[in-house]
Amino acid sequence: MKLIGQHVVTRRWRLSAGVALAAFALAGCGSAAAVRTASGHSTASAPKEAGATSTSAMGSGGSMATAVLSSWESAQQTLYGYLQAPWQQDRANLVAGESAATLWPNLANYFADPALTSEQTFLVGVKMGQLNGPTSFDLGTPKVSALASTTATVTGCIYDTGTTTATGHAGPTSLGGGAGSYSGTWNVQLIGGSWKVASYQTVTVSRC
Repeated sequence: MKLIGQHVVTRRWRLSAGVALAAFALAGCGSAAAVRTASGHSTASAPKEAGATSTSAMGSGGSMATAVLSSWESAQQTLYGYLQAPWQQDRANLVAGESAATLWPNLANYFADPALTSEQTFLVGVKMGQLNGPTSFDLGTPKVSALASTTATVTGCIYDTGTTTATGHAGPTSLGGGAGSYSGTWNVQLIGGSWKVASYQTVTVSRC
């Protein structure tokens, strides 16, 4: 499971009253199944192939669009960073009662609710499911498809590979086991002077 590849597509984890319970939502990577949302906004389209962790293209808006894309990229890199960290200690901390907000504090710098809670829940599911995060990921070439003074929409596709279970076997295909892609739209808001991902909707695709 590459850090997010399909993780975004299937962050179908549910967190019950602060206790981590993981349930895999196995979805076929080859079909546009598994729709994932954090509030239910627009669907997405997708460009780009796998490779490094680079992003660039923007639709319009000059420096403001650049700031939006930069924040979106930082949000995804932060999430993947936590996903790629070994699950053992995080799982032990969760079992001991530590909160997701305390374990992964930097998420709040780039995500706002409901997206923040969704990503925290997703991470809980991955760690409690004893999954090794993706070994690589590619954020593709996201674009700012809508832009206003305090809101924006980013459209793109993310690809990742390498998710495995604790025993070293390929992780669920719905979480990027082997390889996975998910395209979507992310709604970004200007909050306290910073652009943050507030909601999103993604769907698995056969490739970006």
